Amino acid sequence: MIFRLVRMTLRERKAGLVGAFVALVGASALVTAFGILLQSGIGSGVPTQRYAGAAVVVSGKQSFKVHDGKTKEKPLAEPAALDRDLVGRIARVPGVRKAVGDVSFPAQVVDGSGDLVEAGNGRPSTGHGWDSAALGPFELSGGRAPEHDGEVVLDAHLAERAKITPGQRVRLATTEAAASFKVVGLATLASTDEELRSAPLFFTESDAARLSGDPGRVRAVGVIAAPGTDTGELQDRIEDKLHGQEITTRTGSDRSQIENPDVATARSDLQEMAGSLGATVILIAMIVVSSTLALSVHQRRRELALLRAVAATPRQIYKMMAAEALLVSGVASVLGCFPGILVAQLMRAALTTIGMVPDDFTFSYGPLPMLVAVFAGIVAAEVAALGVARKAVAIRPVEAMGEAAVDKPKLGRWRVFSGVMLFLLGAAASLLPLFFGSIFAVAGAGSGGLVMVIAVLLLSPPVVGLSTRLLARPVRRRTGPHGWLAVANTRANARRLAAGIGPLTLAIGFAMVQLVIPTTTAEAAQDQAEQGIVADFTLGGQAGGVPMPAVQDAARLPGVAAATGVIRVDLAASRAVLDSPEIFEYQGQGVTPKGLEKNMDLEVTDGSVSRLRDGTVALSTGAAGTLGVGVGERARLHLPDGVEAKPVVVAVYKRGLGFGDVTLPQRTVLDHSNRRLDDTVFVKAAPDADKDKVKAALENLGKRYPGTDVLDDAGLSAAQEDQATSSVLTSALPLALVFGYLAISVANTLVMATLSRVREFALLRLVGAPARQVMRMMRVETVIVVITAVVIGSVVPLLPLVTVSLGLTGSPVPYIPPLLYLGIVAATAAIGALAILLPTRWALRTAPVNAIGLRE
Repeated sequence: MIFRLVRMTLRERKAGLVGAFVALVGASALVTAFGILLQSGIGSGVPTQRYAGAAVVVSGKQSFKVHDGKTKEKPLAEPAALDRDLVGRIARVPGVRKAVGDVSFPAQVVDGSGDLVEAGNGRPSTGHGWDSAALGPFELSGGRAPEHDGEVVLDAHLAERAKITPGQRVRLATTEAAASFKVVGLATLASTDEELRSAPLFFTESDAARLSGDPGRVRAVGVIAAPGTDTGELQDRIEDKLHGQEITTRTGSDRSQIENPDVATARSDLQEMAGSLGATVILIAMIVVSSTLALSVHQRRRELALLRAVAATPRQIYKMMAAEALLVSGVASVLGCFPGILVAQLMRAALTTIGMVPDDFTFSYGPLPMLVAVFAGIVAAEVAALGVARKAVAIRPVEAMGEAAVDKPKLGRWRVFSGVMLFLLGAAASLLPLFFGSIFAVAGAGSGGLVMVIAVLLLSPPVVGLSTRLLARPVRRRTGPHGWLAVANTRANARRLAAGIGPLTLAIGFAMVQLVIPTTTAEAAQDQAEQGIVADFTLGGQAGGVPMPAVQDAARLPGVAAATGVIRVDLAASRAVLDSPEIFEYQGQGVTPKGLEKNMDLEVTDGSVSRLRDGTVALSTGAAGTLGVGVGERARLHLPDGVEAKPVVVAVYKRGLGFGDVTLPQRTVLDHSNRRLDDTVFVKAAPDADKDKVKAALENLGKRYPGTDVLDDAGLSAAQEDQATSSVLTSALPLALVFGYLAISVANTLVMATLSRVREFALLRLVGAPARQVMRMMRVETVIVVITAVVIGSVVPLLPLVTVSLGLTGSPVPYIPPLLYLGIVAATAAIGALAILLPTRWALRTAPVNAIGLRE
């Protein structure tokens, strides 16, 4: 009986359920897209190339654990290095034919004009020991293997591009000053004739160990299995042999994670993006679907009241609504999976464009994200349907018809209580940066802003009613009779209007919170970097950095007062919070301490960076506040390779956004990371030096280190601006999907609300109002809707944005790019106007005598 009634309802009430159907299709597409992002982050991304011939690849640990009562684990940006002694131990494992330790370091060909030769894919080439060629395996297509130091084998495609043949000498830029090597052979990967994603250069083992910067460690160990050995069993034997060692073993497509550090970083970024926004996406989808279903039920209140009046039980109403939601959500969620795949493909193209994902990174389009999307859509619809059905069954049958006859603006007590409590909770969280200078406070304020926006969505009918009362007098004064009618309509139908204004406000508020915090952070970081760099010149490298010997060479130049090398790395810190460890990710910098204060002004508030040496650290005020440490105390850090260290804090400084929250001696960073180039070298000229001569000397020094650029302050500012723009785009891109979904949902809701007024428009026309006056009235209503949504959506997030700005920059004025804000407002206004005016124009095409008889 219930399903028969449901089928009849769906057949006769198609228009009323179209809105919910569209919202569910969009939700399914969004969840599918984010699910594909997450699944792709778990997959390999690119095929294995240099390690294609290795059955098992062993690397250092890829995560670290923190124990504080409980245990938490955090992934590393790239695998830690391994002791070279492990190669011999792995070679003695039964089933291993050969174990090869692989090192990797920057190595690029320098052409006759002093420029670096890039491979065909635009990526820099890398250097390795010749023994690792067996892991491809690579074959000599000409010449022989390197036998003596100073000899090299080039990738055949790279040699063709550089027009080099065996027997010639070639100049190579590596981790040292550029030097000449003899090309003794050309190599190609046996399994393919295509160019590799990173062209290899093979050196003798002694040259490779020296140029890698750490002869005692290897990046990975490739294992070639004996014939007939099962790969899985060999992997287990290696892990048993190295029990107690912090290692990671990979087989199959997972070997690519060790071979390609950039792919590993992209995978981590995709997982973080999908994970951090996935829950938010599902929550927003539930809110939108609930709002749409609520409007649909509101339009059917007479029908539901009649069912209650003819003795339909609450259980039957619940079952009917649940069955409707199941049928609609099931079909809509399945259909939404297909556009979700298209959205994921567009996301991949966009992420590649901004550099977050390599251009050869392959997304994984398995069925799991689609199954999750269908399940999430059905659950969201069922929860929303049960929520909106609750009010329909709460009325006694004898009162049902009377309740349905009017549109009561009063909200239920629980909804009012929930909305007020959420708003107060969000406001309290938004104030945290005023009292605590830690990352907890900033994160809490950002979350508080979203909670406040959701609270306003719950309280939207009374908020909209208050707004229309405030706008009533100026609107009436400026718009004439049709304005009076528009105001009367909006005040009498606040709940119907709130169904459209609420999601519109959510879209603006969500976009403001999620976009303005990154722009404020990026702008503050750029300002701090510009103010804090007091160096006269900056050396930057086209090949991923500047070789470290350049720092000493620059410091010895005439007229140079100090040279400071800087390596930027990702690391972590931890502390116990309520008997549980909390891990915080930070951007850190390893610096050469000598002359640091002459090149950088970190705005130290306590201590001195002149005391920076092994076993010490300088922290930003934010990091120090988060970790609860001060000068003279020990901070618990987890270095880039996951090793725990407890250096003594010797300084606390303000400019953490521009320089990183953790400043360490460069030697510490080198001992615990795979970095072998300085990201930047700052150079300070002596007070009495001729800066033009110093710059000329630095440019001449660049000939020893090809690819090195000499930048002045303006050049540095441009680089900082590019980095800030990239960071904001990375934050904004996934949010564009959410905002787009909200926009579609808002338009969907407003169209539904407007089309439900066909009889109202007909009645106005029958009592003498021409169609053009009805359109004027609706234009005024549109203005009221847009102004209300823009004002509320802009004002509510201001509290957390101001407090976050205070916490990050010390200024109460957040950085809101004018074009960004105008774009949000313009998009909102366009959506609201089109979603109201186009359906109105369509509705007015029906003759009023015919429209007045239409069913609700």
